[in-house]
Amino acid sequence: MTIGVEFGSFIIKLDDKICKLQIWDTAGQESFRSVTRIFYKGAHVVFLCFDLTREDTFNNLANWLNDIRAHASAEILVYLIGSKVDLVEQREVDKDTAKAFCDENGIEKYFETSSVTGFNVEEVFSMASKDMYVRE
Repeated sequence: MTIGVEFGSFIIKLDDKICKLQIWDTAGQESFRSVTRIFYKGAHVVFLCFDLTREDTFNNLANWLNDIRAHASAEILVYLIGSKVDLVEQREVDKDTAKAFCDENGIEKYFETSSVTGFNVEEVFSMASKDMYVRE
């Protein structure tokens, strides 16, 4: 679990160019909401994440999306990410429900990931890199 803000980077080669992504994990706790808003201003992509095993995290997505839209640039890319896909038995939010949220809110991309197995993690960053590269 992230406490406060964590930083990482991801490097990818696109069309013979090296692209470096700066990744800021701002946590989803309500107590860090004011800090999180600061990071939206300069962001090109936001990964709106929720825990597939906790429906309450999914139910909070609309509030977080409102914050993104209020504080980020109009051109920002938003991806919806459902984490902990490896915990099949504990799943509380199904894929169709998440995709419906995307459709209702104009979110183009939805991924399910697992930090334990690494499933789809690199694909999310690669897709974000390509989408930003195409826009520039």
